[in-house]
Amino acid sequence: MESGSIGCAAVELMRSCATGRVTAVFERSAHLELDGVILTLGNLDLPGHPYTIRCPEFPRGLRRGQEFKVEEDAVIIPGCRRLELGQMDVFRSRVKVGAMAGLEEMQQALQAVRYTVATASFRDGFHSFVIASLHHGMMTQAVLPVIQRLTVAIREGDWEAMVEAGVDLAGVGEGLTPSGDDFLAGLVAALRFHRTSGGPGPENRQLESLASRARGRTSAFSAQNIASAARGLVSDAVSEWLEHFHLGDSDALVDSTRRLLDFGHSSGVDTIAGMTTGLAAVLERW
Repeated sequence: MESGSIGCAAVELMRSCATGRVTAVFERSAHLELDGVILTLGNLDLPGHPYTIRCPEFPRGLRRGQEFKVEEDAVIIPGCRRLELGQMDVFRSRVKVGAMAGLEEMQQALQAVRYTVATASFRDGFHSFVIASLHHGMMTQAVLPVIQRLTVAIREGDWEAMVEAGVDLAGVGEGLTPSGDDFLAGLVAALRFHRTSGGPGPENRQLESLASRARGRTSAFSAQNIASAARGLVSDAVSEWLEHFHLGDSDALVDSTRRLLDFGHSSGVDTIAGMTTGLAAVLERW
C-alpha cells in the first residue's frame, strides 16, 4: 500500500516546528495554515503537489479553527492520531525537459489537446478558450478582450503588457479557485516551463510580478496557487502535462489532458486553457 507523499515545500515548513490552524475542511481534504502558508492535507486521491500532504487515511473529525502542531516528521492534531511523515515520498515538480520537440510536433500535440477538450462535456469554465471557439458563455465573453490582449502581448514578447492583461483575470469566477485564477496558474506554469526548457518566454521575475499583483484580487489559497506556479511548483498532473507537451508526445498528452479534466468543477479545464493559450501564443514566436 502506498505510504503517501509530502510536497517538497511542505517539508521545509515542517522544520519550523510551529503551531498552525485548520482553515477549511472538505470531504477528502483540509487546509492547514502554517506561518502564512496553506498546506493541503488529504487522501491518496489528491494529486501530488509541493504544498500537499497525501496520506492513506485522511484524519476524520477535523474542524475549522482547530489548532495543530508540526514537527519535522509529523503533524499532531488534538483529537486525531499522530500523522507520521517520515516514511512518505517527497514530491517535487518536473521543471523542464532536456530537449524540446520540434515546432511541428508541439503544434500537433496542441491540436490533440484541443480535440480531447472539444469532445468532452463541461458545466462551466474557460473550455472555449482551449478549442478556440467562437461561442462563449457570459463569463468567457466578458473576459474575451482580456484574453485577446494577453495573447497579443505573449505573441509579441511584450511581457510587461502580459502582466498588465493577466492581472485583470485574477478573481474572475466563483469557487475556491475561480476560473480566472486557474487560468493564470496554468499560464505562468506553462510559460516558465517553456523558457526553462530552452524556448522563448518571460523571465521569472515577470511571472512572479503577475502573481504578486494578482494576490490582492483573490483568495489567499488561489493567490498561493498562482505564486507557486510562477516558481515552478505545480501538481504532478500539471508538470506531467507540460512534459508530454514539450516532448511532442501526443498520445501521452491526451491521457494527461483527460486526467486534468477531472479536477474540480472546472479547475482542470481552466488550467488547461491557461497552458494552451500561453503555449500557442509563444510557439508563434518561433
